[in-house]
Amino acid sequence: MLTHYLVSVSENFSRSAIFLTHIRKLTFISVMAALLYCIYSTLFNKLTETASYKRSSKNNIKKLTKTPHLVLTAEDIKDREIFIIGDVHGCLDELNELLRLAKTDLNGKTLLPIFVGDLANKGPHNVSTIRRIRGENAYAVRGNHDAAVIKQCLSRQEHADYIVPDKYKWITDLVADDIRFLQELPYTIHIPSKNSVIVHGGLVPGTPIEEQDFTNIITMRSLFKDGDILKASANRLIGKPWASLWQGPEYVYFGHDAARKLQQYSYATGLDTGCLYGNSLTGIFLDSQKMIHVKAKRVYVNPE
Repeated sequence: MLTHYLVSVSENFSRSAIFLTHIRKLTFISVMAALLYCIYSTLFNKLTETASYKRSSKNNIKKLTKTPHLVLTAEDIKDREIFIIGDVHGCLDELNELLRLAKTDLNGKTLLPIFVGDLANKGPHNVSTIRRIRGENAYAVRGNHDAAVIKQCLSRQEHADYIVPDKYKWITDLVADDIRFLQELPYTIHIPSKNSVIVHGGLVPGTPIEEQDFTNIITMRSLFKDGDILKASANRLIGKPWASLWQGPEYVYFGHDAARKLQQYSYATGLDTGCLYGNSLTGIFLDSQKMIHVKAKRVYVNPE
C-alpha cells in the first residue's frame, strides 16, 4: 500500500515537473515574443518616421517651412521678368548694383528676383541684405547658411541662456519678420511654365523632387556611384559635379559651389561665382538667358 502511494506521489511529482517545465518554456517564449514585438515596433516606427520625415533638414531643424517645394504659376509671375541671382552672402553693395543693372534692361517690365539661397552669413551686411531682399518682394530658396542662421535664431528663442557663437552674433539684430521670412524659405521653387527649378545645392537624378532629401538639396555638390546607385556628396573632390549628370527634363538653377564658379551644362546652370571671396555676383534673366556680373568690391572672406 505504501509502495503504491509512493509510486503515485512520484508520478504526480513527475507530471508536475513536466508541467512546470512546459510553463517555463511557454513563459520564456511569451517573454521573447513580447520583446521581439517591442523591438520590431520601435524599428518600424523609426523607419516610418524616417520615411515620412527622412528629408530632415541640415542642422536638425525640426520646424520646417510650411511649403518645402514652392510652385510658382504663370498667375504668380504675371508679366514680371524673372532674374535668378547667385549666392549673396550679405554682400549688399554688389546686390544693389546687380539689381540696378537688371532693372535698366526691363523695357517697362517689373523685375522678379529669385535667389538661389545663402542670402546672408559670412558677409559684411547680413541683416541689411535680408531686409533688402524682403523689400524687393523677391523669392528665394533655402541655402545651407540660411539653415544655420535659422537654427541659431530658434536656439535663442527656445533657450534663454543660449550663447550665440561669435560668427553668428549679427543674428541678434534680426527682428521677428526677418526670422519668419527665413523660416519660410522653401527648399525648391518650381516654375512649370518655364520648365525650371531653383535649388541651392542640387538634386539627385531619378528621384522626384518631392522625395529628394532636404539635406542633400542644400549641401550637395557632387554625385558618386555606390554600386548602381548615385549618391550625393557635399565634397567637390568626390565623384562628378551633380549638374553634369542631370538630364532634366526640368532645367535647374543652383548655387553653393563657388569653387567651381559659373557652371553651365545642358540642363543646369550654377550661379555661385564667389562674390564673398572677391570674385563676382551673378544673375541671369530666365527668358533671354542674358547674364549680368558685378565684381566684388573686395575679398570679404578668404576661400578655404
